[in-house]
Amino acid sequence: MMGCLDETGTLEYGEVFVQFSGAVRRRFNEESIMFNDYMSKEYNYMVKGKVVVAKNPCLHPGDVRVLKAVDVKALHHMVDCVVFPKKGMRPHPNECSGSDLDGDIYFVCWDSDLIPPRQVSPMDYDPAPTTGLDHDVTIEEVEEYFTNYIVNDSLGIISNAHTVFADKEESMALKIPSHLRVKEYPDFMDKPDKTTYESKRVIGKLYREVKDIAPHTTSFRSFTKEVARRSYDPDMEVDGFKDYIDEAFDYKTEYDYKLGNLMEYYGIKTEAEILSGAIMNLETFDRRKDAEAIGVAVRSLRNEARSWFKKGGESDDPYAKASAWYHVTYHPDFWGSYNEGLKRDHYISFPWCVYDKLIKIKKDNSRRYPAYRHLNGSLEIAWV
Repeated sequence: MMGCLDETGTLEYGEVFVQFSGAVRRRFNEESIMFNDYMSKEYNYMVKGKVVVAKNPCLHPGDVRVLKAVDVKALHHMVDCVVFPKKGMRPHPNECSGSDLDGDIYFVCWDSDLIPPRQVSPMDYDPAPTTGLDHDVTIEEVEEYFTNYIVNDSLGIISNAHTVFADKEESMALKIPSHLRVKEYPDFMDKPDKTTYESKRVIGKLYREVKDIAPHTTSFRSFTKEVARRSYDPDMEVDGFKDYIDEAFDYKTEYDYKLGNLMEYYGIKTEAEILSGAIMNLETFDRRKDAEAIGVAVRSLRNEARSWFKKGGESDDPYAKASAWYHVTYHPDFWGSYNEGLKRDHYISFPWCVYDKLIKIKKDNSRRYPAYRHLNGSLEIAWV
């Protein structure tokens, strides 16, 4: 959760305010391009009692703070964030790895099994004193400062080294060598360009189990032509949908081309990854910024597809049009008709840009044709 300050001055030192929306409970879908509007209708939930608050990298025992979540009516408008007090001798964010409130994201947990029985005093994170100048700053001084910042920006190196040494250390008290040089990395850190070893710890075992289930070296071509034959749903056909087939085919061609380009640019292997935001591997430099950029790009493509759908005259039947979008995506006659020569999978997310229309079609036709109730209700479960 993003950290915020209690501008009302209501919270006391040692207290926080934590409220989250129902959408957070379904984070996997909330970050998807399909359901942000729907998810915003969920209820909010307030946390009360002891909570653990921390921020990565969390290397000192005192970085984990145990605070009390309280109900403050004046802060009920603050949702999906953790609100810290402005009272006290020292800011709680600073106690968490020397953090601040300039957009930092915090880990917040209220599971009683994960709350430590005692706290360790937080580490001192006072910054080094600034250098005062008796003249206007010159370009050369700016260049020197920028260079020094890059040279001394070792937080990532320290964090990675700590992870490596902690994985190898048998005792509870971790001994960190002063040089911080890492010769080999545990396999769960996923560094294919470095020397790695098989971690014996729990995280290594979990990593290998997941990797065995979903290996990165293969393509998830789960929607084959045979699957299309078995799964095509006649309930999704609406009278007059054939009038929109040609238009739907053109729009899907453009949608798939743009989606495929996004996936190739960021090195994303599957459609499921880019839609859910749960990307297994990013080939570019800044993972967090790239993940945000990918989310923006995919939402933009979703909105563009919706603008295509709204084109046309007042006489257009939106449900027949949505049915045509489904048909050109899922019918076996159209399988493999897109991205020819590009060696890409058959993408199936296109019609779900107008998921509300598809859900209504399914519900209405299921009532009209009871024989086809094998998928009744499953659309909302599968996609929401």
